[in-house]
Amino acid sequence: MLNFAPTEEQEEIRNLARSLAVEQLRMQGRDAERKGDISPELMQILAQTGLTTPFPEEFGGSGAIEAMTYTLIAEEFGFGDGALAMNIIGSLMGPVTVLLAGNEQQQQEYITPFCDQQDGFEQRGSLAFAERSGGYTLAEVTATARKDGDRYILNGTKRDVIHGWESSTRVVLLRMEDTMGSEGLCALLVPAKVDGLQISADVQKLGLIAAPSASYSFTDAAIPKSCMLGEPGNSGVIRAATLYNILRGGVACGMARAAFEYAMDYAKERIAFGRPIASYQGIAFMVSEMAMKLDATRLLLWRAATSWDRNVEIDSMVREAESAQHQAKEIAKSATIDAIQILGGAGFMQDHPAEMWMRNAAAME
Repeated sequence: MLNFAPTEEQEEIRNLARSLAVEQLRMQGRDAERKGDISPELMQILAQTGLTTPFPEEFGGSGAIEAMTYTLIAEEFGFGDGALAMNIIGSLMGPVTVLLAGNEQQQQEYITPFCDQQDGFEQRGSLAFAERSGGYTLAEVTATARKDGDRYILNGTKRDVIHGWESSTRVVLLRMEDTMGSEGLCALLVPAKVDGLQISADVQKLGLIAAPSASYSFTDAAIPKSCMLGEPGNSGVIRAATLYNILRGGVACGMARAAFEYAMDYAKERIAFGRPIASYQGIAFMVSEMAMKLDATRLLLWRAATSWDRNVEIDSMVREAESAQHQAKEIAKSATIDAIQILGGAGFMQDHPAEMWMRNAAAME
């Protein structure tokens, strides 16, 4: 039987991530939402810890990425603030995809700037996954790439691309034309200016406002052949997309845990008819169900992360990650809604973070 218990080193990393989440992300969450982005000061602090440079030391990073370790980090960041957590994870996934799917030249060119000790924290990456007609599953990727001599012709749309407007490492997940299943999946680096590509900044978003995003529309956009990461259909592309699902699930678990703990503390302190509302069955059952579902979802995520680290069979790994991510999004939505119900009218006021957490969870779809 697999043992999902974190190692001693992972526990130390999780404790570091938790302290950053509580002392930095949670404290800056509301202000970041007003500004619409993470502060450079916070990015610099995170870079100094090494948590945002999961790349081999040869590129200047803190070490090769492990899905289990970064699932723990993602949950703690999500516990601090879901939008800032997605801001961080969304930026990482651009260079991480280059690491997993690209060749040595691409890795050297695009990963090294993120690990620069002076200016690396200012770099932003992006991974365009979901489309207007679908969600975060590989089967729903329908945007296509067609080889045409020394270039690829791209058609399709992408939505909710975090840092998609300003990223220096802009990666797009596509499918080779006339292919099915995972064999035709590929990832391309998209230059800043391309004829046939329309980029629209997402405005008036419901949630995840502190994670600026954009939408893409490709209409016969021509991309040089050298922008293909590795070869079409290479397993690194699938592993990158699967890792993104696992980390998104980790952030969603963190959101659910934040809502659960906040609602539980409030219920213990809120007095109604002479006793704490936590003592009433209606509230107690709601909180208990939140805790039970959160533990079950976390176990699914840890299994998916362990499978990723063990490099199990691709189809199994994809199914586990997509299932865990979907369940995590659902518990994040239900837990944040339940938290507002427990807070009552106070839950809709900005004096409490619950309403922001609910909007962030809803925007994870």
